[in-house]
Amino acid sequence: MAYRALYRQYRPARFAEVVGQAHITTTLMHQVSSDRPAHAYLFCGTRGTGKTTSARILARAVNCQAPEDGEPCGKCEACLISASDGASDITEIDAASNNSVNDVRDLIENAQYAPLKLRRRVFIIDEVHMLSGPAFNALLKTLEEPPEHILFILATTEPQKLPATIISRCQRFDFHRLSITDIKNTLKSVLQQAGATIEDGGLTLIARAAQGGMRDALSLCDQCLAFCGDNVTTKNVYDVLGSMEDAFLFDISKALLDSNAPEALRMLDRIMQAGRDLSVFASDLAAHFRALLLSKTCGRCEDLLDCTEDAMTRYLEQAKAASEVRLMLALDRLIAAQNDMRYLPSPRALLESALVHICRPEDTLTLANVEARLDRLEAQLKEGIPAQAPARQQVLQEPAGQYKIEAPAAQPAPEAEPKPAKAESVQEDAPWIDLTPPPESWVPQDEYALSPQEEIVIIAPKPDPKPSKAAVESKRGLDSAGNATAIWRETIANIPNMFIQALAREAVALQFEQNTLTVGFSASQEMKQKSLSTPINFEPAQRALQTVKPEAKLVITTTKMPPASGQAEEMAKALFGDKLTIE
Repeated sequence: MAYRALYRQYRPARFAEVVGQAHITTTLMHQVSSDRPAHAYLFCGTRGTGKTTSARILARAVNCQAPEDGEPCGKCEACLISASDGASDITEIDAASNNSVNDVRDLIENAQYAPLKLRRRVFIIDEVHMLSGPAFNALLKTLEEPPEHILFILATTEPQKLPATIISRCQRFDFHRLSITDIKNTLKSVLQQAGATIEDGGLTLIARAAQGGMRDALSLCDQCLAFCGDNVTTKNVYDVLGSMEDAFLFDISKALLDSNAPEALRMLDRIMQAGRDLSVFASDLAAHFRALLLSKTCGRCEDLLDCTEDAMTRYLEQAKAASEVRLMLALDRLIAAQNDMRYLPSPRALLESALVHICRPEDTLTLANVEARLDRLEAQLKEGIPAQAPARQQVLQEPAGQYKIEAPAAQPAPEAEPKPAKAESVQEDAPWIDLTPPPESWVPQDEYALSPQEEIVIIAPKPDPKPSKAAVESKRGLDSAGNATAIWRETIANIPNMFIQALAREAVALQFEQNTLTVGFSASQEMKQKSLSTPINFEPAQRALQTVKPEAKLVITTTKMPPASGQAEEMAKALFGDKLTIE
């Protein structure tokens, strides 16, 4: 007899044999035992979690002549017919290859006939999300009000792609991913029946690689048994999966966290020489850094990592050598590299760059890196700054308006009862201050200054002269024009039409007052002004302005030419005074 794969040979035949889906099997058993099954079911979940298997068991259970607590007996004529591959009343359809509206019409036509040998006709539509839109529409009416002898079971891995009208007409059941413990226990039972053994460490690797799917786990077991016979070691499983051993992952992650880039790159070269898949290595290393991050954040978390106590202890020990920020940066870098490797024919250089970046986190300008530097700076400031010697008195000089302010030497205070301490800069009786300007020839120098107790020198700048009315008006006009220019530039950037943008750039912002932006064209640009003023061009410009300044209005006018250079100099001098230097 031809060999059958393990996942086909040991497929569950009863609800009780379905692993990890008790919330679904219990409900289905109650419906069958009470003879109240629904007319349509929707089974959702990732691959290998038992959707099609549960659908087949349900098809046998609703047709069983003597069900036992909702389970098919497996002995009656109906169960034997249902279990055979040629059961005409149980139809399985792969929607991926039968997704047209004509295929669904054939199905609907067959559904009108009564069952030949069983009580119900059952249609199992696998990967139902692959049906086309017209096919869903054709199925809708029959799915809503099927004949009494019809039962629809829809299975999909992507329920988000189904129309809401289809989902609302079915009873939906979501299949969970299987835990590593459930997968290991099932594999042990299957291997015992098959007369083979795999070491416990190897079973853990297989269960982890299956990612919650029992069919994938059984397929990997088949592959391992074909590789090295009925006795499989953990090392054999590593070779079959192409995965990195835990010891290697701990070693290379230690080199990365120690910023030992040369050692990390040499270890990567050994992987290449061994012929390992770099994408698998990147995935394993990312999973390792995830384990370190969770260990650093949550402490002992065997339930999150699905690992043994010894492995958890090693994760905790290595996680002490790095901060959460460092681990997050490493994990982000590996995930990005793993994603980009798909688009490169030779991903080695990309992975090498990622490893060097992990070893040099200080060279990566990120927000987390900047925060870490600020934390170090704050820690240094908290430790205290060494006291500095009193600075010598400095005399600041200004080109004009210097004043020498003399204060009498401080007299020793008479003995009196102690008073509450006050700020040193506060004096009860302010001393007389001479504000007489010194002669022009007097130039204060540091060597002529007296000690701080005898003389205080303060240099006061010469007050600016009061600006004239013309200067104030001119400055106000320039401020308004400058603000208007900034608003107009931002408005032009928000105009979606390139032609209108080109017209708007020819206009000059004049002022922005009372929530009104005034822009102008010169007399020689009359045609451009008229073009921008037309409603079809003006309205987009108005909307763009309101995105910058809500409820603002745009006014287009004709303006004079810019002032001549002499007039511009006069306006600038009126604004800035004698301090302006024109080159």
